[in-house]
Amino acid sequence: MLRDRGLLKWQPAHFMPEHRKMLSDVDQDYYKQAKPQLDEQELEEIGIIVMESLNYTLEIKITIWQAGYFNDHIGIVSRVDYLMKYIFLEKEDENIKIMIVDITAVERN
Repeated sequence: MLRDRGLLKWQPAHFMPEHRKMLSDVDQDYYKQAKPQLDEQELEEIGIIVMESLNYTLEIKITIWQAGYFNDHIGIVSRVDYLMKYIFLEKEDENIKIMIVDITAVERN
């Protein structure tokens, strides 16, 4: 009976684990995006929407930029810390602390 090596035969024998990790890192870096620069009008609009969520308990969607990738969070702003520059966002099951400088967009839900 012939025993096949399965998927192992399709992997090059000369690739070491370090090479595979390097190729994976290069692939991940390809999809990273630069942080957008917000102008004064966009920052003002973000501030207005955040304060509406805080004052009227409205649900908003906050887009943040972290390490080259964009993440969306939906919730209600529970607190704004101007001194430390954080926004605290209440989600269904957790509270998230978001740095104000990481925010790239805010939308009303």
